[in-house]
Amino acid sequence: MPRDLQFQKKKDESELTASPDSHTGDTKATDGDGYNEFTIHQEDDGPRFGAFRRMPAEGKNLTDIHPYVQSLNITDVDSCSSLEKATFPEHERCSKEKFIYRLSSCPELSLGLFSTSESDGPAAKTATYAHARSPDSANPAKRAALVAQVISTKCTTPTVSDESMEVPTNWRSGVSPSETRGHQEQGRTVVVHSLAALPDFKGRGLGQIVMKSYMQRIESSGIADRIALLAHDPLVRYYEALGFRDLGQSEVKFGGGGWHDMVYDISNRGPGS
Repeated sequence: MPRDLQFQKKKDESELTASPDSHTGDTKATDGDGYNEFTIHQEDDGPRFGAFRRMPAEGKNLTDIHPYVQSLNITDVDSCSSLEKATFPEHERCSKEKFIYRLSSCPELSLGLFSTSESDGPAAKTATYAHARSPDSANPAKRAALVAQVISTKCTTPTVSDESMEVPTNWRSGVSPSETRGHQEQGRTVVVHSLAALPDFKGRGLGQIVMKSYMQRIESSGIADRIALLAHDPLVRYYEALGFRDLGQSEVKFGGGGWHDMVYDISNRGPGS
């Protein structure tokens, strides 16, 4: 389930009440549109589709980790699973099988935030570094560690449902056109199953960075009318600050229930707005 553990209700209450755009950057390399330029790394076979984006200045010190966004795919499943385990309680975690299904069925709907680090760098002691790969064959000592992620599918309902969170039976051998569980390619609702950021970098705003980048990406693509997710009470205001509407208590029972349905409307904004 979506959660940015950098923002705790008691500690950061004032920050949740402010607009995400109200922060000013403290990074030196900032251009006129309020974005910071970070080093872009290319894999041997070229960058993945839509792989790299500039990071917004969020008023957090990011100079030591230099994060950049990059598309996720099935090769990132171990990193995604490790990040999920480091972030969520066991009863709310996405299983590895679900990661495999989602990153195989619709990898274009997921996004990762990476930090390139050497073995003595800031990301080297994190839960995901063991699965990090070198993005540059000319400098194998540096490895790109996953520090935050957004994992999603699509559904045909306007909010998250228990069915949308499931995995179709025998999906590896083909999914029936009448299947209502899991990813629905024809759907116009993007369902965020996991927004997670490493606790090691708590207070850096990494969850907010990757989520804002993801929202812009979905808006400009024109593939959906809305983004939907679930949130517990302490994080409702966090998502409202990102532009989501709280629709009240959700009927979803996953993880014991008690969720709020949160929706970010795209259809009335238009692609690229």
